[in-house]
Amino acid sequence: MPNINGQGATLLLDSSSTGAGAWCAAGPGITNLSFQVSHYGTSTASVTGSTVVIEVSNDGITACATVLGTITISSAAQSSPAADGFATASNWRYYRAKINSISAATAGAAGTTMAIKVFASGQAPI
Repeated sequence: MPNINGQGATLLLDSSSTGAGAWCAAGPGITNLSFQVSHYGTSTASVTGSTVVIEVSNDGITACATVLGTITISSAAQSSPAADGFATASNWRYYRAKINSISAATAGAAGTTMAIKVFASGQAPI
């Protein structure tokens, strides 16, 4: 299981389909976190989009009913990557990224050359 340890960005998820990544533990004392999603579009669709949520847990098995945050991205083909994210002060023990939806505005498979990468980084409070 990867750790968010304050030593740079940790890859939480690299996928082109919906679903959740593996749980990632926050290192000791890590409470200031940031999450960054990069969405690389397709060459066949004019606009692609995705919705990614960050889930949290204290046992690394069951996600809490309320997500920590939601990131929605829309990207024109050939102009990717589109990126967005958020920062938070949080005391959860485990985090994971989950792609809830992927869309393409014109004909073409959304998964052909599309990729969504989710990174997390953290630091202990000063």
